[in-house]
Amino acid sequence: MKIGKNRIAVLIGTEGKIKKEIEEKLGVKINLDSKTGDCEVLPKLDDSNYKPLNVYTAQKVVNAINRGFNPIKAMKLLEDNYDLEVFNLFSILGKSEKHIKRVKGRIIGRNGEMRKALERFTECYVSVYGKTVSVIAVYENLQIARKAINMLIKGIPHHIVLKFLENKYNDKKKEEFRQIYKPEF
Repeated sequence: MKIGKNRIAVLIGTEGKIKKEIEEKLGVKINLDSKTGDCEVLPKLDDSNYKPLNVYTAQKVVNAINRGFNPIKAMKLLEDNYDLEVFNLFSILGKSEKHIKRVKGRIIGRNGEMRKALERFTECYVSVYGKTVSVIAVYENLQIARKAINMLIKGIPHHIVLKFLENKYNDKKKEEFRQIYKPEF
């Protein structure tokens, strides 16, 4: 995979700390060419932390960092129930730079309000970077975030998207409340 020139330093971290942490936790080896941005994740079969899916997980973490997430948020992908979704606006909307910029602005909202609302109501992390929008969340919340972002891309007004997010959030909280206070007979 290719890493953007301005994201290479973030992936490596101070004194190689981030790269080393990913390698140690997952039992993999990350080969990164800092000049070209070529990145390769290889398994370390003799490592005690190695499991067959760890190469895939490491690729997801590296991809999340490449898509604009800070490493702390990207490390959430080490947990089994978290996943990464990347929306490529270039392939969804076409080549029009103006159209892509407008949709990115809609997703971020005025002063970042829409992005903050997305993160608060779906309990996820959202990154709008380059020509992509990326989301890290638990699978159930990822479904809600995906639907809300698709609504924003299609041009549905912000207040309708916010109402959708609030309703989904309230439904989820009511269900959690029911589970906690379920009477037992």
